[in-house]
Amino acid sequence: MGAGVLPVSPKLTRWSNAAVHKLIENRPRSVTEADERSLHRALSGYDRHAELFVHAGLRDVSAALPGDPYDRIIEAANANFRSVLCPGFTDYFKVSGVYDKRHSKPKHGAFGRRFLEDADYRTDDPIKSILVQGEYRFEGCKHSTTYSTDGCFERLNQDDVLVASIGTPFLICSYLHHLEARNDAPYMKERTFSGIVHTGSETVEVDQTTHQYDGMWSFNKLKLHRQLRKRDALDTYDLNGLSVFVTAIRDVDRLVTGKMKDDPYYLVT
Repeated sequence: MGAGVLPVSPKLTRWSNAAVHKLIENRPRSVTEADERSLHRALSGYDRHAELFVHAGLRDVSAALPGDPYDRIIEAANANFRSVLCPGFTDYFKVSGVYDKRHSKPKHGAFGRRFLEDADYRTDDPIKSILVQGEYRFEGCKHSTTYSTDGCFERLNQDDVLVASIGTPFLICSYLHHLEARNDAPYMKERTFSGIVHTGSETVEVDQTTHQYDGMWSFNKLKLHRQLRKRDALDTYDLNGLSVFVTAIRDVDRLVTGKMKDDPYYLVT
């Protein structure tokens, strides 16, 4: 760096990063009707992966594919994978102190709320639960610490689960929060929240340890896209305007962990 040039604080660059991404997210997208089998074909060809972790926006799927957009996603996922996973995050436990494994609705998106009705299993984490349709389980994992090195999110890496973002303008990957915590991102703080959990058969008191931001931060998804593509680790599909992004959690882990060793703010600047 040249003499007299000061490094830009991450706390300043985060605002421009957030503004650019918000503009792109809000930009009108042109989505027209696609072949009804196009999503099925996009999710095929990943035979070495048995599980798919889905993040989805139903509006674009509805514009591109006939019928119920939720059903179209589930049909395509079930046709190609033995188990389908989805975030079941209920951050409001931090305030309410109450979590019902069967009935507490995911905070983010209509897809997750619909998926809850079909899920065969849900992890015990009252803040960052994972929903599963199919036979996949988190046996032996530590549920009481969200981002533990022997927890549920780390198991996704160990099992090399595939991630798909369907109908979103960027790759959405909630596993990134685990990488922030595991790599000691300076803007992530560990907190413990107490409350009660209804499991269906019993009610138990719990202390859940998780991480949360110390302010307003957002991922630099454009940078992450470029660098995953550079490594040939991100597949992108354009189904007449319906975007689909597919990557393996292990590839994301390898890239981000390496980058955060040199720059702990890598994901948010």
